[in-house]
Amino acid sequence: MLLGWIDFTKTERNKILSILDLLSQDGTLDELGIAPVRDGFSNLFFPGTSTIQTRAKYFFLVPYALKELELSEETNPNRLLREFNEVERMCGEILLEQNRNENGIIGKRSLQNGKWVKRTPADIYWAGLRKYGIFTGGNISLTEYVRAACALKKQKTTLFKLGNRNDSAEENEMDDKNAGNLFKMQFWKMPLYNDNWYDEIGMQLTKDEGTFLKEQITMTCSDTILSYILENNMTEVLELESFADLSVILDKFPQQMQDDYYLALSFSDFMFVARTLYNIMISDEQNEEANEAFELMKEEMADRAALDIDTITDKLYIFKPDLKNFLKQLQTCMLNSDVDGMKKAIKAREVMLKGSNRAKTAHPGEFNNDDWYGGRELDYRYYNAKTIIKDIFESEGSIDA
Repeated sequence: MLLGWIDFTKTERNKILSILDLLSQDGTLDELGIAPVRDGFSNLFFPGTSTIQTRAKYFFLVPYALKELELSEETNPNRLLREFNEVERMCGEILLEQNRNENGIIGKRSLQNGKWVKRTPADIYWAGLRKYGIFTGGNISLTEYVRAACALKKQKTTLFKLGNRNDSAEENEMDDKNAGNLFKMQFWKMPLYNDNWYDEIGMQLTKDEGTFLKEQITMTCSDTILSYILENNMTEVLELESFADLSVILDKFPQQMQDDYYLALSFSDFMFVARTLYNIMISDEQNEEANEAFELMKEEMADRAALDIDTITDKLYIFKPDLKNFLKQLQTCMLNSDVDGMKKAIKAREVMLKGSNRAKTAHPGEFNNDDWYGGRELDYRYYNAKTIIKDIFESEGSIDA
């Protein structure tokens, strides 16, 4: 079924396009389809993180709640998932009530309006829980895990029923033991879990939680910037505002990390030229901030274009010919100061990704000239990773909470 709308005004069209973009994108809008490179570097430097993670505590609240439900008698996966959603909401309500001024409470705005979020803490942190080895059930989804846990419960019940048919008490005991061993199959590496976790909910990590999370990250994500910062107690990182600011302490990192960092930084500088020009195009050259920024970058255009695209795509295992061709076309135009060529490449790329109806470059002048679309310099999840790092260091007493 095809969907459409009657386009009465430019303002209404702008609103509809913005809504469609929000529905189709995860996190920062990727107007020009460079997410494979952005996410590739992000995973290289700060694995297990995402742009919608808020605080380290959720790496514990989620498994605590799931482990408790895993130990319940409920064997219907759908009912267990609904029950888990309610537990997550109740945790959010407790956090909001006890920590109203605390940053990073997921669903804070929704809860204040009597609602709950569609992207729950479990959805947001699941990949990180797998990456850090806290969830030990392999590369399965949250729903698949719940189904597996319920299946094990049913097997346990069946074994108990079969055992009760035996005449011998010793056989009964043996069957119960086998059922118990089956049920003790572990999905979680969670030595800090206790039955009273629900009564001790807070946003700060305990010292033991901070130590455990630090150990898991350094063990499972060795040779990454995230792991190196934690392992070497580099609290000075918390004073740096952006990914680009890491350059002031980069000499403290191993050479390979330095090389990868500068490769990522050069890509960010390169794409910022394109993103600035993109905002000039969709505003029909009326975005003053974009105009001023682009004018300043003209003199250094060739320097910003001097990056090895092949090395980047090979390193990140990106096999997308259309993306690579776009980057190289953009690079050629930048090296030749061919602004018109850059505009054509940018528009063609967006139209290919979205279609002419949704591509903003196909409808210049229909958007707020003071707004910035499509992101600026790439941060590679540095902000989110820094929040996790800060929570861990505070739990250890390395910095003041």
